[in-house]
Amino acid sequence: MAKKSLSTLAFLAASAVASQAALVWQVGMNDNDWPLNLTGGGPNTSFWQETGTNPLPGNPASPLANAQSDDDYYFAGSYTTVIPGNGVYTPAGEVPVNENGAERAFAGSDNDLRYHFNLGSHGINDLFSITFDALNIDSVGSGTGATDPRYGVEVWFNGVKIMNELVIGPNQAVKVGDTVTTPQFTLGSVGAQTGPGFDNIVALKGINYGGDGGGQWLGIDYVQMDVQPVPEPGSAGLVAIAALGVLNTRRRRR
Repeated sequence: MAKKSLSTLAFLAASAVASQAALVWQVGMNDNDWPLNLTGGGPNTSFWQETGTNPLPGNPASPLANAQSDDDYYFAGSYTTVIPGNGVYTPAGEVPVNENGAERAFAGSDNDLRYHFNLGSHGINDLFSITFDALNIDSVGSGTGATDPRYGVEVWFNGVKIMNELVIGPNQAVKVGDTVTTPQFTLGSVGAQTGPGFDNIVALKGINYGGDGGGQWLGIDYVQMDVQPVPEPGSAGLVAIAALGVLNTRRRRR
């Protein structure tokens, strides 16, 4: 009975450690709104009208005005090393503060939203995910030819697709306002690099169905990255010792 209790306690302790998800970064707030003139970036990023397409690396200090934010949003950090999966370009260098503004939507042929960040230290088994939701979508009668508004979205990390296309729209399984979370992944599976200098990029890619009555735009409410820590295999012994201590304490109390 004691061995069975110990195994149960160890399992519960390990599960508790593994289930504590934490926020890595966030752009915008889950508030169903696009407030402007915020400062500090991150969750306080102002979402501005999109300005068209641009190549990497983009401008880490876009002017705070409509049609001035580009496809690339930057967190404060050092960007000196390109990760191979992201292609060939000259990285942005030192970014002293979080960018205050970001593009708010996919529209027409402007279908890339990229988020640049450095990563701190994480375990090789830690599980990550990207979450976002759509704020609004083109509508019937808007003058764009939308008869069945819908827009596709894929999610990529350093050139690796981590979520296949998901179509969002009023007649789709996923609707505006629904929370979308990618399958979990490890940093190794997406070629991520930790520490300063490395230009890790999460990209949301839109698929426009305007040519088939789908409308011309889809707005994004917020985007965030979360991590679920997973103990290293060697930590199992520590968890078991902790569980044994709890079991022994219970015995003494009896």
